[in-house]
Amino acid sequence: MNYLFAFLGICLVIFVHELGHFLAARLCGVRVETFSIGMGPRLLSWTRGATRYQIAAFPLGGYVKMAGEEMHDAASEDTPRQPRPDELGGKTVGQRFLIFSGGVIMNVVFGLIVFPIVFLVGIPFEAPVVGSTAPGSPAWEAGLQPGTTVLEIEGATIRSFSDIMTAVALGPPGPLDLLVQDPGAIEPRHMSIDAKYQEDIGLRLLGVGQAYDENMKLNIAPDSAAAQAGILTGDSLRAVQGAPPGYALIDALVFAQNSQLSPRLQVETPGVPDSLRWVTLKRPAPGPKVSPTIGITPLMRHVIAVRGAATQMGFQVDDRVLAINDTPVRDEGDLARLVTDAIAANEPVRVSIQRQDSLVTLDSREVADLNLIALLEDVVITGDLETAVVRVVQDSPAYRAGLRTEDRIVRIKGDAVESWSDVAASIRNLAQQNPDQPIQLDVFHQSAPGEPIETPSFAVIPAPSPYDTSLGINVYPRKVLVKADSLPEAILAGTHSTWHFLAESWVFLKRVMTQDIAASNAGGIITIGAVSSHWATEGLAKLFFFLALLSMNLAFLNILPVPLLDGGHLFFLLIEKLKGSPVSPRIQIMSQGVGMVLLLSLMVFVTVNDVMRWLIN
Repeated sequence: MNYLFAFLGICLVIFVHELGHFLAARLCGVRVETFSIGMGPRLLSWTRGATRYQIAAFPLGGYVKMAGEEMHDAASEDTPRQPRPDELGGKTVGQRFLIFSGGVIMNVVFGLIVFPIVFLVGIPFEAPVVGSTAPGSPAWEAGLQPGTTVLEIEGATIRSFSDIMTAVALGPPGPLDLLVQDPGAIEPRHMSIDAKYQEDIGLRLLGVGQAYDENMKLNIAPDSAAAQAGILTGDSLRAVQGAPPGYALIDALVFAQNSQLSPRLQVETPGVPDSLRWVTLKRPAPGPKVSPTIGITPLMRHVIAVRGAATQMGFQVDDRVLAINDTPVRDEGDLARLVTDAIAANEPVRVSIQRQDSLVTLDSREVADLNLIALLEDVVITGDLETAVVRVVQDSPAYRAGLRTEDRIVRIKGDAVESWSDVAASIRNLAQQNPDQPIQLDVFHQSAPGEPIETPSFAVIPAPSPYDTSLGINVYPRKVLVKADSLPEAILAGTHSTWHFLAESWVFLKRVMTQDIAASNAGGIITIGAVSSHWATEGLAKLFFFLALLSMNLAFLNILPVPLLDGGHLFFLLIEKLKGSPVSPRIQIMSQGVGMVLLLSLMVFVTVNDVMRWLIN
């Protein structure tokens, strides 16, 4: 039903556009020969008066065929016939201008009507609340805290989380002014953040993740491990067993899903008495597409971002954290666990650091008023990808062959390797080419501290991972209902939205032309269908909000002065008005050929974008 509603909604927007041309033509006394929703072969048609109404096979557009729309007789360009009074060519420039702008006008009218209605009903959006900040991102460096509500960006009202990304991408260059409400604060405050351009996405980003539902409401995939364990969509997550201490609940869930253990979760069904229960999830067997592996990962010790307490203590970007209080740091969560243990035991924190070619020791006792709790949030470490020193998974093929954590791989099948990227690429290629053949690894290996370093060789046979990390658990995002309190307020919000989305379309086009936004962010019919069907799941108000937004985009696209589009016709009419005679048929025919090439190229380009975005990635 959601796909059906989305399909009918898109058809409605097209119908509104073509209805504008139809009504304007009839108002000006032009005979309409065909009114078509969709392109290509007609599926259904009927005739009323002089007009044939039809529904065509491909709902990618539509058209109104008016009498006399052809510019000249096919027999001769030099002897165009005199248009009849009920034909398009027989009308004044002003009448033809109204006819060709009728579709755009109706699309804008559609927005002016629909936006106030949906604001009056109330529209559910993802709340513009920061759930997390990416380590090292502009938001992280600026100290934007989880739970902060973004109210405005550069003076523009932020209603939903997606508005944050749009406002940042379309905002002016340089630092952006944000009006935010900190968690627990009474008054909002202004802050400045300089967003960074991210090459792989082609947009400027703050680096914020959306907030999750306050009750950790779960969305469970059908037939998944979570569903088979008895967890229901709508259940609330209460606790996760086995996660490192100090982890937030959402981080603990991510840790549990990424680990190779069978997670144990505490869940509760809201409104059902005595439904609080512990559930153990059994990981499914890996699917056929799981690549063979030997069970090694990079050591989690590379410092990639520091701020606040971490800077006070002396951490620097590109440090390697070797140990805390003489206990090695190797795996995700080791830093949080070891620092938390030291705090609980009221002990100082000594950090052994490799900084370039030197060994450095950082001691919390040497820093006055150091907040060790803040240290956990102010230093970020990730996998050390620049070396070939590895962590070996317990009972993996590599472990059974004799490799141990902190071994450094120097050669794979005789070829030298220097970084984790070299190691991963080489093992992946060899395992995919010959999954049953052992992979020869030469490593620097030290069996115990102080003993000589050996360079043994190990033959490791790759094996599929024994676990599938997909457990079918997602957490719903935090929602907010945007609703006008009165009809005048709804009309005002709807009028503002109509203009706002038209203006955004223009700014987006300019930013693409100046390469401030990658053209790969443009979408076509697949994106429109995917978004509209998703929004249909959240109710008709959300769907019609998107359709009104789509109507504004269609209006903007059609007003562009491109031949074959309404804007191209309007451009030629302006020239005709200025010079006192129509543009020559030859020029119009040539320009329409150019316009056809441009539009077909655009359709191919956005379709490729859609395929890459929705079907491949």
